Amino acid sequence: DARFWETFFSADPRQAVSAVEPADHCLTADSTMLDRIAHGFSRVIDAKSPWTFQHSEGVAEISAGLAVTLGFSPVETRIVRRAALLHDMGKLGISNLILDKPGKLTPEEITEVRKHPAYTYQLLQQVAGFREIASLAASHHERLDGKGYHRGLGADQLSVADRILCVADIYEALTARRPYRKDLSDEDAMDILAKNAGAGICPEVFTALKYYLANGGYKPKAIAA
Repeated sequence: DARFWETFFSADPRQAVSAVEPADHCLTADSTMLDRIAHGFSRVIDAKSPWTFQHSEGVAEISAGLAVTLGFSPVETRIVRRAALLHDMGKLGISNLILDKPGKLTPEEITEVRKHPAYTYQLLQQVAGFREIASLAASHHERLDGKGYHRGLGADQLSVADRILCVADIYEALTARRPYRKDLSDEDAMDILAKNAGAGICPEVFTALKYYLANGGYKPKAIAA
């Protein structure tokens, strides 16, 4: 219709576009939809680097297994799993030149990488359906002794769910291939975790991990060379 286009040439185009713009509306997502969205985002996150192949899904699987082992309800377990799927969302804001660097990171690069939990929190806070898991998802690098990041939370500020994500993230990362270190066996990974139990990671959650793995739990995923 010629009259439609005449409107754009005879008036302020921005006002003309605003006049025909659909009204704002919100789409309601139930728990199943939120799970699907979280899973979809986790695949985007993990695709950022070949070295994080299925990392988020692995952390989610381990976290859910630990939650069940520690007596979490199905609803609580679902929340933990959802947070685990999205815990590394902030890495989308970190350069691949740093994430994929084969050698040792510089102090400046380490500082940049350590911003990703804060980015995760900021991003999840913007989505109504994920606000309740923003703090949990962003707590995966905190330590019981308060020397973690990005908030430096201590044992009295870390929930069991926070502690679960921390252990799950470390275990999955240690058993996966990385460009900056030699591949580690499951025994190597458990030895490292054992040395950090108490000061860094929660001993009770570490014990739950050993039980979970001994009873047919998570198996590290293979990654293409």
